[in-house]
Amino acid sequence: MATTRTHHRMLIAGTMTASLLGLAGCAPDVSERLEDLEAVNLGTNAEVGPVSFDNMLVVTRGEGEPARLMGVLTNFSNETIDVTIADADDSTDVMLLPGQQFAFQENVVVLDTADDRPGARIELTFTVEGETDSAPVPVRNGTLEWLEPYIPAVA
Repeated sequence: MATTRTHHRMLIAGTMTASLLGLAGCAPDVSERLEDLEAVNLGTNAEVGPVSFDNMLVVTRGEGEPARLMGVLTNFSNETIDVTIADADDSTDVMLLPGQQFAFQENVVVLDTADDRPGARIELTFTVEGETDSAPVPVRNGTLEWLEPYIPAVA
């Protein structure tokens, strides 16, 4: 009798293990889930060296008006890193400590002018420790109410 119970337990355990292994193949890949999350960003994501540029965009009242940078920089290295962000006629430098996140929502950085109208995209260049990449970044205005407080005042 004990042999039969042991046999049944082993059979049930084996069946459950096989079922779980089969279901594991059905789960979506983690990277697919991350891509879905990135799709909800209003801005552009980029990586240059050990720095990620997440949800980057600029907010302005109009073309030729001051434009505030938005988004988050993250330094994934164990070193202090200097980052330069530039458009066609302006640039700004940010120093990131090891492991630091730098949120432009909390640290005001304003470019002198937006190079295009809201709704368009401007090309921003990201430079990290001599490595450079560029990406099209959306230009937004106060159409989305939560962005209104971030729009720089006209001089």
